[in-house]
Amino acid sequence: GTQLGKFVAHPLLILGDDITTDHISPASAIPKDSLVADFLVSKGDDRNDLNVFASRRGNWEVMMRAAFHSKTLVNHLAPNIPLPHTLHVPTGDVMPIWDVAERYRSEARSVVVIAGERYGMGSSRDWAAKGQRLLGIRAVIAVSFERIHRSNLIGMGILPIKLLDQTPKGLGVKSCDVFEINAQPEKIRPRAMLDVKLIRVGGEVVQLKAVAAIETQLEVELLQNGGVIPSILKQKIHAQARCEAVSH
Repeated sequence: GTQLGKFVAHPLLILGDDITTDHISPASAIPKDSLVADFLVSKGDDRNDLNVFASRRGNWEVMMRAAFHSKTLVNHLAPNIPLPHTLHVPTGDVMPIWDVAERYRSEARSVVVIAGERYGMGSSRDWAAKGQRLLGIRAVIAVSFERIHRSNLIGMGILPIKLLDQTPKGLGVKSCDVFEINAQPEKIRPRAMLDVKLIRVGGEVVQLKAVAAIETQLEVELLQNGGVIPSILKQKIHAQARCEAVSH
């Protein structure tokens, strides 16, 4: 279903500028001492012959674990977080990103990614957006987006939100802060101002100047339906209902 609505979300990752699709979904060799390698070995693979991430594109469990698996990615959520880990804020546990995402999901809490300029630059990879959807990311709040990655996020039903006069660094987001996003499906419009608040751990509320990074009415409909695949299913169901109505 749709990821839209009014929701409060924890940041799953807080990132800087120039986060590429390689950072988000690597294609390089799978390091044999990595958690992804441990997962593949547990399924019967040879630790010395794991090939590259790109060769695993058909396996969503590997690609979900590969998301944000980059030595050069800095996660500002807490200092010295090892790769590919993040912080589960309510408990203070540092765990693999997909475990943290799964724990938030089991607690019925929403998650977002916070980033700087040119989020998703580099070669276009649809898995960069798919991996984020598998982690349950509802929105990406960034200063600016690379054009193709922005539309790929929308294709996965993830709302891209553009910060107008702030940066993640300037906001000084602390790990216990949460974001309140009011993205009611009926209010979403191309380039519409969005009601986004940063609620600090002490209770201070900072109203952010933010806009929906949506360009067309078709993108609005994709987001309202939850992405490309739910949209296609919805069209098919409607077409079938029309055919049945005609035939009766």
